[in-house]
Amino acid sequence: MTSLPDTLAGLLDPATYAHRPATVELRETHISWVLLAGELAYKLKKPLRLPFLDYGTLERRREFCRQEVQLNARLAPDVYRGVRAVVPAADGVRLADEDDPGAIEYAVEMRRYDDAATLDRRLRAGTAGEAEVREIARRLARFHADAPIPPRPERAVPALEAMLAENFETLAGLDVDPAVLEDARRLADAFMAGRRGELERRARSGAVRDGHGDLRAEHVVLERGIEVVDCVEFDPGLREIDVGLDLGFLAMDLERFDPRLARALVGAYRDAGGDPGDDALLAFFAAQRALIRAKVALMRAGQVSGADAERRAADADALLALGLRLGWRVRLGPVAIVCGGAATGKSTLAAALAERSGATVLSSDVVRKELVGIAPTERAPASAYTPEMNRATYVELGRRAATSEAPVIVDATFRFAADREAFGRDALWIECRAPAAVVAERAAARAARPDRISDADAEIAARQAAEWEPLTAPAHVVVATDRTPEMSVLAARDALDERLR
Repeated sequence: MTSLPDTLAGLLDPATYAHRPATVELRETHISWVLLAGELAYKLKKPLRLPFLDYGTLERRREFCRQEVQLNARLAPDVYRGVRAVVPAADGVRLADEDDPGAIEYAVEMRRYDDAATLDRRLRAGTAGEAEVREIARRLARFHADAPIPPRPERAVPALEAMLAENFETLAGLDVDPAVLEDARRLADAFMAGRRGELERRARSGAVRDGHGDLRAEHVVLERGIEVVDCVEFDPGLREIDVGLDLGFLAMDLERFDPRLARALVGAYRDAGGDPGDDALLAFFAAQRALIRAKVALMRAGQVSGADAERRAADADALLALGLRLGWRVRLGPVAIVCGGAATGKSTLAAALAERSGATVLSSDVVRKELVGIAPTERAPASAYTPEMNRATYVELGRRAATSEAPVIVDATFRFAADREAFGRDALWIECRAPAAVVAERAAARAARPDRISDADAEIAARQAAEWEPLTAPAHVVVATDRTPEMSVLAARDALDERLR
């Protein structure tokens, strides 16, 4: 239950405040007490010593109050009004100037804002729009451009590695599915191994800035323009980070509610001159932010009970799922092509990868039948498989993939080199391979199904295997698909993670 120390209980009395609020409401976080007193709010830091902060002495709490006001003046100057001393009074306590020698505690005085005006509330209500998200992105791009480069920016990369290690270690001690944790850890290890040099180059070139450190949607206030509150003040290492890691927190929050808005945020940030890294880097940063928030939700669930604990546990599950989904986007990129002869299992694998990554499947079978004007489950005439129609199908697949705002997985045979021209050599190719006997058995079984989409029978499958022209694209992995669908997914994951390294 929320409570204040007896020495501060007088802060719950409206008469304590010069502006005489009608009521005083107390809210609590894991490190602070916040008193909502009419049009003002007062934040007090709990006298805690934790692995990530030290509020253990009165002087340290005073100094961190000062830093909170100073740092948050960058993005919310009209919210943070200053530091006030809490001093004893005959009938309890009162607020005084910061330098009052009788101070028993210190508080940050703030203008109270309407919680309903935060981006988080608007996202949950479905009222957040692209225009305001783009304006937020432009504001953050200016903020990052103006933010100072830390004295030792090279520390950001080992600090990131330490943060990831701590997060995985803590998650391992919580109620997390080991398979989920293993998938996330494998991705992080592979990605950091493959991109560490790039992160170090970004640090040297100015991408590491003294940023915000906690860019959650609930900290973006849209009541009077754009204000961003609650910058991390207790550990500079959590702020002195790659701008992509800073932006990735908000991108992750937006992705939870509306991926369209996440894309709008990143696009507008780049248009304004910000450089958060490529899509894979930003997706990686966002995935790690989701896992960190899941950890916090699980820890808080263990500290409360009843419906509150259930809500936080459900939130953690959603965040873990989001982290995995973003991790698969890192592996697959904006366009992944799952190819191979008929009945090699490519459609099954493509569907499984799409489910895990949230991508849309573009199927050559479906597109081909759309072009000739028939339903996906109808048997196509021979005219649908002429070289000209084949070419038109692959050109249309390439057009749809190139114009899609969301990630896509292309499910098609691509047995001829000419079929691959619409996608270039930079696309990611996942080639499915299975023994001839397995292919023949699958093709025969599929041909007997009335709901089949592919028209390829065992004879066609064998002919396609014989016609297969070697795939020589640089971004190319081979997956054995002669086992269960889940095993094929794990084989694809392992091959893709090795590629990331």
